[in-house]
Amino acid sequence: MTTLLEQEIHSQPEVVARLLERETDHVGAIITQLPACEYALIAARGTSDHAATYAKYVWASLAGLPVALATPALHTLYAAPPRMKGALVVGVSQSGQ
Repeated sequence: MTTLLEQEIHSQPEVVARLLERETDHVGAIITQLPACEYALIAARGTSDHAATYAKYVWASLAGLPVALATPALHTLYAAPPRMKGALVVGVSQSGQ
């Protein structure tokens, strides 16, 4: 008997293939509407931070832009937000919250 985690891992290739088939045109349409940017900044926490770390490498290699992970504590705890002029800021949330 396999665990739910094992089942989810083994289902990934099929799920990703379905996602690409269903959403590639939609993603392309979104990309054409993005403004020019100098770098990308990804905001994510918890398990979404793992996906953001992977995206950092993929986006940097595909787009040739610097990609960094956001540091929300600079805003919330230290009241010292970084300059983000020219940034494409992307939020990643598994839960949708």
